[in-house]
Amino acid sequence: MDILLPIATYPDATTKVGLGHALGLAARLDARMTVLIQEVDIAPLHSALGEALLGVSKMAAEAERRSRDRGEDIAAWIGERAASLGVALKVDAARCRPEAFSDSLVPLARYHDLTVTVADGGDPQRRAETEALIFDSGGPVVIVPEGSAVVPVAEQRATPLNVVVAWDGSRAASRALRDAMPILERADLVSVVTIGDDKVIDPAGVAGIQAFLEHHGIRSKHLQRERGSAQIGETLQAVAVSHDAALLVMGAYGRNRLQELVLGGATRTILPAPRLPILMSH
Repeated sequence: MDILLPIATYPDATTKVGLGHALGLAARLDARMTVLIQEVDIAPLHSALGEALLGVSKMAAEAERRSRDRGEDIAAWIGERAASLGVALKVDAARCRPEAFSDSLVPLARYHDLTVTVADGGDPQRRAETEALIFDSGGPVVIVPEGSAVVPVAEQRATPLNVVVAWDGSRAASRALRDAMPILERADLVSVVTIGDDKVIDPAGVAGIQAFLEHHGIRSKHLQRERGSAQIGETLQAVAVSHDAALLVMGAYGRNRLQELVLGGATRTILPAPRLPILMSH
């Protein structure tokens, strides 16, 4: 598999803990990885008053320098870590305006099997980049926690790889399932989870999904859960964690962006702070 890994350097750098999750997943999947490091280019502000009062040019130059320094530090760190895990690595940089990083990411994601991005729900720009990848790249995106994952990412083949697939019979869920097939074929156990009070689930559809997986040599079991008063995204993550899943697979739901992107309930709940790696497809 070819995995794309974007790395932010401004205003804050992508966490090395999160990058470690991404590298661990690549090692577990025997994947090669392309790293794209943001190098910010601050647009000049032609204002004599701004220069006199704020020293805008100096501030911009300092921001660009910090971005470069962070990029160099992360490139060196990730190169050493990838080598220790046996992950083939290619490192590129994208020099761009701070708000234009996704313009470099989305076209590149379209010719990779998978994009892995580190969650940073506290930064609106990082959130927008993740949404752009999910809804515009045409392929699967794995969001990994920026801090410690509840279930450690399995780096070694000897470690069992358990995957939970969220199923509600929708187009997006079907797309996510099929996008995840290269990973599911490597899994030791796949659990198909349905939430009884979320949508009307056709039992024949669940049986059909399990037959589809069995046809591809994938062992699976069905988990039926009730959401109760919890958010659907919280319920799905809780199920995955309780079954020691290293990955949750689910569809991402959105509406037409004529004015703004409106995220579905589960997607909106999960994006800011996932508890484990989550593969989303739209």
